[in-house]
Amino acid sequence: MSDPNLLKQLSIKTGIVKRLVKEHASYVKEVEKDTEKLNKMKEDPTADEYAIKKFSEVVQETRGMIPVVAGKAHKAAKELQAFLEANQGSLEGTSEYNNATAELQSANELPLFY
Repeated sequence: MSDPNLLKQLSIKTGIVKRLVKEHASYVKEVEKDTEKLNKMKEDPTADEYAIKKFSEVVQETRGMIPVVAGKAHKAAKELQAFLEANQGSLEGTSEYNNATAELQSANELPLFY
């Protein structure tokens, strides 16, 4: 039987990685949607230039968040990996361990640059 305290710590660390991976995906999706909207605004001859400029700034700010979140996800993944390696003997074979390794793989696949 695994130590409940270790399982709780593992669950928390896994949750952090999972949340950051999800947040990264959300930013990527938002940038794609907003870029499409910005292109439509630029094509519209009646669109206000100021509104286009401000919306372009919003898109750039959102795009700038992608590498920040990816970096946080990679850092959290490294911490989770170190925790797994330090406690592998008592955690291996549990469903929490399997979930953690799956989330590690997801986080490590995130590109640091967008």
